[in-house]
Amino acid sequence: MQHLPRSAVSLLVFLLAACDPGGPLPTSPCGSDAECDTGEMCVDGACRPATPRMDGGGTPPGVDSGGPGVTVASVRLEPASAGLVAVDGSRPTQTFMAIAVLSDGTEAAAIAPTFSLDSVSIGDIDPASGVFTANGFIGGSATVTVSVPNGGAPLSATATVSVRLERTVRGDGVTDEDVMRFGTATPVDDSARNAAVVYPLDGVVMPQNVYPADVQWTRSADGDLFRVSIVKASVVVTAYLRHDPMMHWLIDETAWRAMAQSEPEAAATLTVDRLEAATGELVRGTPLTMSFAQAALAGSVYYWDIVRGRIVRIDDGTATRVEFMPNPPPGPTDGSRCVGCHSVSHSGRYMAGRLGGGDNQGAIFDLTTDLTPDPPATTWPVNNGTLRWWFSSWSPDDSRLVVAYRGGAPVLGFVDTSTGAEVLPASGSMPSGTYPAWSPDGASIAYTGDQNGWGDGPTVGNIYVLPVTGPDSVGAPTRVHEAASIAGSTVDSYPTWAPDSSLIAFANGTGARSETAGRPVNLYAMAPDGSNVVALTRAASTTMDYQPRFSPFQQGGYFWMSFLSRRIYGNPAIGNSTSAEGRRQQIWVAGIRMGAAPGEDPSAVAYWLPGQDPHSANISAYWAPRPCRPDGESCSVGSECCGGDCRPPAGGGDPVCSPPPPDRCRGLGETCGSDADCCPDMGLTCVANVCLAGPG
Repeated sequence: MQHLPRSAVSLLVFLLAACDPGGPLPTSPCGSDAECDTGEMCVDGACRPATPRMDGGGTPPGVDSGGPGVTVASVRLEPASAGLVAVDGSRPTQTFMAIAVLSDGTEAAAIAPTFSLDSVSIGDIDPASGVFTANGFIGGSATVTVSVPNGGAPLSATATVSVRLERTVRGDGVTDEDVMRFGTATPVDDSARNAAVVYPLDGVVMPQNVYPADVQWTRSADGDLFRVSIVKASVVVTAYLRHDPMMHWLIDETAWRAMAQSEPEAAATLTVDRLEAATGELVRGTPLTMSFAQAALAGSVYYWDIVRGRIVRIDDGTATRVEFMPNPPPGPTDGSRCVGCHSVSHSGRYMAGRLGGGDNQGAIFDLTTDLTPDPPATTWPVNNGTLRWWFSSWSPDDSRLVVAYRGGAPVLGFVDTSTGAEVLPASGSMPSGTYPAWSPDGASIAYTGDQNGWGDGPTVGNIYVLPVTGPDSVGAPTRVHEAASIAGSTVDSYPTWAPDSSLIAFANGTGARSETAGRPVNLYAMAPDGSNVVALTRAASTTMDYQPRFSPFQQGGYFWMSFLSRRIYGNPAIGNSTSAEGRRQQIWVAGIRMGAAPGEDPSAVAYWLPGQDPHSANISAYWAPRPCRPDGESCSVGSECCGGDCRPPAGGGDPVCSPPPPDRCRGLGETCGSDADCCPDMGLTCVANVCLAGPG
């Protein structure tokens, strides 16, 4: 006799049972869900439909309850926890099933369950079927919740799902045999032979949208193999590489973004192991850590390439230098094509600079216009007068510049940015000084006074604060810091304000010019009244760090500050020279932690600004902010988005900005795309892409 398949027997039993509406649902014996048909689950040793109907009284119809009065006591999710692995962008799934626990101790499939996920950053769940699908882009954990109607209050249960991302990259020429050798070679620890990673720096903190780091090391020989590992609990990136005279690996961008987005509060561990060809030994690397703050420095950096006499631009998330103004206007006196000593307005729209090699004629450019024509347009003619300056800083509303005039005794002055005309103070008088910096709140101007020079590199000077008492009006300046109060120092230079005007950072040492080797300079921060002076030793610990300048961003618990440094970047094959005299100035960026305790160094280990020419001399970086990205626009990390969430659409594809889930509403001062993004219990509305109190 030919045996029917189990599914056919079940169907036959079902048809027979259908003659008796009060009979039990058809079942088949089982030991696990795998023995049941699609749409069934194994409950109490029998295959039962996963989602039968629910009556109003809490007892599943068709289930043998064991007697009258039996009800649904609780529900649970199966499995209680699930771990998935997404390999090289795959999108694994997990089906969660709701189990009704009856009052007599038996179990049955819950009726009409609704599934939800507390964090949709790692994937999505189908509300009806309970099928979770990882997006393969972000790793981490989430809580699955099921709600089951039960007459009165619904019953609920939770489970956890975690996604681990694994990505493997092979360099040119790497074979399966090469990869296998890492598992069979004898591991040794030898600091004289290991790869000696020189970038990134150990302990560095970076914003999520920074361009991938170029990992660099200093030891390699023909035939060597390298394994670069970057590990978090939910992300593992492994690259296998052959010997390269450049001794580096520019981290795969997809892997880098996954590392930045996954578990953003956790540090990643980076290790470069060297499989030495000469000995066949696996020389283990020294692990270093790097962290990502939940921040996006969105916009463009404008810095001065002083070798070429040009201001160049690097846009956020890229490593490409843009020659946005290839032909600066000729200097009115000497005709030289040079623009420098620039400053960028708080809005990011305008740039002021001086023209010519030494004439110092002032000019202003609109950065939203095309500046590639020869000559590029200025907002007013550069030959309309004798207005000259060296250093400048913008008022918060872009209507004024405060400049340091050229002369035997340089005096600060105001400039009307719409006309280029000098504006005399309506009250008060402008002091002698240089390196002016207008506070973002508009209330004060910090500068270096008592100086023995200004553009030519003073070796003596102290920091003053000039109160701005009204439109084009100032009060009496106050000296807030004396350079000599720090042992061995004689000059303070380049004061800069934090975005909320709560801090002043500055350089302190025996000179102000970065190209003068042999003069130690360090970076410090203090309160605007000169109290709580602290050294920024984690960010700048080389005595060769100059020109601090805060960006307009305060995100991820940090202010973000650029500075220029003569420290070594990278290895000799890629970075700048190893000799102190030959090092070129490069721009670095450091997070300055908000809310640090008095006396505590608030700085984080710095990173090199990607996109620079490491063999040029780059100084004076200014950030021009750009608006946050609205829902639906492409993105790489959540901090770029107005709503703070960047993830692939439910059906897959490249990540786009998406509305945040309710548990991650946007707080006061955070970016937003609409009022719905802002936390409802805080009474916030979305005004100009920022959650603010009040009706807007």
